[in-house]
Amino acid sequence: MSLENVRDIAVVALAAVWLVATLMMVITGVLVWRLIAVVRADISPILRSARSTVETVQDTVETVGDAVKDSAASTPRTVKGLRRAARYASWFWR
Repeated sequence: MSLENVRDIAVVALAAVWLVATLMMVITGVLVWRLIAVVRADISPILRSARSTVETVQDTVETVGDAVKDSAASTPRTVKGLRRAARYASWFWR
């Protein structure tokens, strides 16, 4: 086997490897493209659901905050009234 024959075999083998590698990269690219399309289609409902959940939580926090604020505002008046009632009751029991 001469050097020219070895060279020719090496070139053909290298070309075959290059062709297989290129074909594999194209197939991988197509698969990645399809995966991205599937992920985009699947993530849209998830994001809508998450947005809805966040809005619900915001409304709940606002409602609870208003209720706590209203009850906290009336607490000092209630305590003041109870103290006054206790003071008047102590006058009657002396």
